[in-house]
Amino acid sequence: MSVPIAFLICTEPGRLEKQSLLLAESIRQFGGNLKDTPIYSFHPRQGEPISSKTIKELESLAVHHQQIILNTDYFSYPYANKPLVCDYAEQNIDADILVFLDSDQCFFNEPKELLLPSNFNIGLRPEYGKSIGSTGSGDTFEDYWLKLYDVFDVKEEIFVKPAIGNTKIRGYWNSGMVSARRSAGIFTAWKDNFMKLMKLNITPPQASYFIDQIVLSITICSRAEKVFHFSSPYSYPFPLHNRLSEKYKLNSFDEIVSIHYFNMFYYNNWNISLNKIKILKNKSEKYKWLCDNIARHNMPHLKMSQYYLFQIKSIENKLKKLNINLNFSNYLERVLN
Repeated sequence: MSVPIAFLICTEPGRLEKQSLLLAESIRQFGGNLKDTPIYSFHPRQGEPISSKTIKELESLAVHHQQIILNTDYFSYPYANKPLVCDYAEQNIDADILVFLDSDQCFFNEPKELLLPSNFNIGLRPEYGKSIGSTGSGDTFEDYWLKLYDVFDVKEEIFVKPAIGNTKIRGYWNSGMVSARRSAGIFTAWKDNFMKLMKLNITPPQASYFIDQIVLSITICSRAEKVFHFSSPYSYPFPLHNRLSEKYKLNSFDEIVSIHYFNMFYYNNWNISLNKIKILKNKSEKYKWLCDNIARHNMPHLKMSQYYLFQIKSIENKLKKLNINLNFSNYLERVLN
């Protein structure tokens, strides 16, 4: 029997176990009328299973978890899990709408918009910043996007506006929260196009880990899909709050439907990072719930030295764009290890 909506997540050994548990708990706690939505968890690569403790906790949250080997050809590229899992779900899960969620999402209000207006087949958010998107002629990444347009026969140019900055870019969306009508076949098209791109080895000039959402974006453009953009409280880029344009910035934690927190809770200084976010000056019960559960799941697992190493690498990557090559991080990494 078909259900209106189902959630899809990936859970593999390590940090994703804790993130998936926090995500599932938040849906069951704050999901409102959608709190009992079926959640399907996938471990799509060969290897050791997730811990028996995590399996029991997922079961207690009515999460259907299975290790099913879907990612064999791109084992070393974990982001391939997304289109492969979504394609499998589209073929096998009887739901009108399938929603893929990154495990580093956490909900605090009912996500009504995931149900999609009747005249849309897909909903998601534009990528939060320009990143490797292209503003058009003269942009560093323009040739790459035009090549993709040619390979995938994109006829209609779509531009979107990221939440950071004041510039429109060619259609480029974040794949951390994707709601799609199963009948439209978008997830299967995403998988097929992903495999085509990997075989052609057309990787972006930088940040190859974005291939999954680049291909999703090209798939949307090639099909000329009408895209429903979630409002600002959805998949709110929590660590980027202070950098968001005022139009997209929330004023209260209680306005948030879900946060996308990236690696914010990896490090032992996570509470310091939280205190830097201006939205948290008036701390709510939901904020307290988040902090309590970060601690309960023992999510921080990296030392502060690793945090600073990550910051240095980020600076080095930015300098590379200016043809300034520094490798201080390599030396520091050897010292720390």
